[in-house]
Amino acid sequence: MEHNHNHSHAPSAEAFKTIGKAFIWGISLNILYVLIELSYGFSIDSTSLISDAIHNIGDISGLILAYIAFRLSSVKSGKIFSYGFKKGSILASFINSVLLAFSIGIISWEGFDRILHPVPINGITVMIVAGIGIIINGFSAYLFMGNQENDLNVKAAYWHLLADAMVSMGVVVSGIIMYFTQWYFIDGIVTLIIALVILISTWNLFKDSLIGILDGTPNVINADEITEHFSKIDGVKEVHHIHIWSLSTQEIALTAHLVIDSLELIPTIKRELKSEAEEHGIKHCTLEFELFSEQCTDLQLK
Repeated sequence: MEHNHNHSHAPSAEAFKTIGKAFIWGISLNILYVLIELSYGFSIDSTSLISDAIHNIGDISGLILAYIAFRLSSVKSGKIFSYGFKKGSILASFINSVLLAFSIGIISWEGFDRILHPVPINGITVMIVAGIGIIINGFSAYLFMGNQENDLNVKAAYWHLLADAMVSMGVVVSGIIMYFTQWYFIDGIVTLIIALVILISTWNLFKDSLIGILDGTPNVINADEITEHFSKIDGVKEVHHIHIWSLSTQEIALTAHLVIDSLELIPTIKRELKSEAEEHGIKHCTLEFELFSEQCTDLQLK
């Protein structure tokens, strides 16, 4: 049975080291850039630079939280925490989305104020500082690009940094417009565009992390498709009571009850079921087998 799927898998040991280095570089470079943005933003009174710096502070805190969660995901399980601290990576993603939501409110307020009360701004300085942002955020995003499909936190970091590079490009354009036209209200308009970009990128992160916290089926998984493929395996008569949830931003677990013809077929069926689950990116399976003559009490209680 062959199927083509594109689901995330836990990173290898080498990829784990690469992702760790990407976080360190991303955090360090963004701290440097925030200091540059705040310094020049306050010196020329540019809300687009200051608001982008506030946004980047949120991204830095998010990167730090994601990195901590990423490291905790490798901690071995114990008697109390039988899954280790893997769920912490999902919690970090949720906290990141909430922090970004607060930054949207602050940035939007400043943007509206600057549109209503525009002030002269040095367009050349805005262009230079934002140009530095394109380089720093673009390079930081590149560091995460190769592994962004393997982990929700890494994916969030990649898209946030890429969005930051695009926002910086928008700020460069606003600097050009202000330099040649003296339309200083553009500074406020770009600020609102930054807020909109953050809102769009934050919504999916918030939704996916909330699903993970509540043990919902991850968006990358089609439960009906998995049930259908399980049912087509030789010896399986029925599949029910199937649950799929995220152990972490890297790992997905599954439990299912399967009605089979004969208990003697369990080793063969189990092997095929786990192989099929891995095709969908699921490596943690707990399977309960039942004969067709049995009555599933869990099914009756549903």
